[in-house]
Amino acid sequence: MEEEGEDVVEDGIWTKRSVPRTDVPFTKSYGPNIPVNAKTPSDIFSCLFPHSLVEKIVEQTNLYAQQKNSKQEPVNKSEILIFLGINILMGVKKLPSYRDYWASNPQLHDEYIASLMTVNRFGFLLSHLHVSDNSKEPKKGDPKYDKLYKLRPVIEALSETFKTCWKPGKYQSIDESMIKFKGRNSMKQYMPDKPIKRGYKSWTRADESGFVCEFQIYTGKTESTEKQLGARVIKDLTRELVGGNHHVYFDNFFTGVDLLVSLKKDNIFACGTVRSNRSKLTKSQKPDKSFKIGDYESRTSTTGLQWIKWMDKKPLYFLSNYHDPSETTVVNCRQKNGSLLPINCPVVCADYNKHMGYVDHADRLIATYKIDRKSKRWWLRLFWHFVDLAVVNSFVIYKEQNIQPPLTLKEFRLQLVLELVDQKLRKPKGQKRKNKAVSQHKPKVSLTKRRSESSNMPVHLDTFRRCALCSTREKVKRTAWCCTQCNVPLCLSSEKILFRLS
Repeated sequence: MEEEGEDVVEDGIWTKRSVPRTDVPFTKSYGPNIPVNAKTPSDIFSCLFPHSLVEKIVEQTNLYAQQKNSKQEPVNKSEILIFLGINILMGVKKLPSYRDYWASNPQLHDEYIASLMTVNRFGFLLSHLHVSDNSKEPKKGDPKYDKLYKLRPVIEALSETFKTCWKPGKYQSIDESMIKFKGRNSMKQYMPDKPIKRGYKSWTRADESGFVCEFQIYTGKTESTEKQLGARVIKDLTRELVGGNHHVYFDNFFTGVDLLVSLKKDNIFACGTVRSNRSKLTKSQKPDKSFKIGDYESRTSTTGLQWIKWMDKKPLYFLSNYHDPSETTVVNCRQKNGSLLPINCPVVCADYNKHMGYVDHADRLIATYKIDRKSKRWWLRLFWHFVDLAVVNSFVIYKEQNIQPPLTLKEFRLQLVLELVDQKLRKPKGQKRKNKAVSQHKPKVSLTKRRSESSNMPVHLDTFRRCALCSTREKVKRTAWCCTQCNVPLCLSSEKILFRLS
């Protein structure tokens, strides 16, 4: 169905010829690259969110509190770990406000979180958390001015650990991620086609397992308009892959002729959708109306690129530097009545659909139990996103190592929290643990219930509880008998039979 002839363009000639697939076998090792003894969630998390970064947070938080003349006690490393653990747990157990976890209302109160830290201390840490010295921040107009100065230590630390703790696999995808933020900031972007429409934009490269290997926060337009932004982002995020014969997939925002030629020289096999009006591309020789669903046409350039136009419900354009344009497969297309119709499809399209969703997979893992912490300080949204990112990457490593017992993402986060707050829960040496079987609470029965019902019968308990009537602070009395109707403990002996009291 393709016309004979050649299309002459600036970078060479597009011809109707088929070339064999040019990728080579992937031989590099890939997957987790952490110490052998790192087996627990907290061990893996500390590899990605290193102790040096926690110490930096402690140092800068204390410095900021000192600059604000705070009278609170200085924070320490274990307290910051507990603080992080509480916030990670709040991502699983969500309440409208962080103060609700300490609320006197029993419907909201969370005994576990309240036992780890007081609400005032938590609020202090939340308002004084810092990672950079404000007094040394370069002013706008300074050559060293950095929009991400307040987060730079976190970004640099995680960028390094993500690269060292994971060897990238054969298939990679690069896409945009959005970090929700509705406040005022020059870096905030509006993406109407994304589920999160307003927020910070992050260029992300993810592995097929969902591990985020590399990221860049987009800081917005600069004074001089940047040309070829998409190509620059792809080149920045693929420097680690040069010479490795990896396969990289990205969408039409990034794809261009010069970029794919450059990647091919670096032994990076790339494929992506492409806009039909990109420069140096060939043009379709047939109008869209003449194409039926499943029809396609292709061209190959002298620089080794393959251009494919395939008709689905609308025309789709692909550009690849290694596919054979004549290679096809069969895919199922869903019809209006719900039935599936098998149609021809170029392999380049099938490969793109199979491998392009890795960044979306990572975003789904983050969004499941993310730390949704609101703040007037713009950079805290990014900070909590990076904490979530480190947790999700830790979970991916845990799964890939097949550590027993296998944990779901929720179980992994709960186990991580338990290990982060372990020092707080552990009793000092020599101090006896309180017997959990003996309740310290003295229950009460409402007057309405006591005076309206009389079917009170005693039942023997397995544990001892404080008597609801005769036990006092000065003289605690315990009993193993409980009222079946009121569910309160009461003494039952030859000297005292309190069940008769009304």
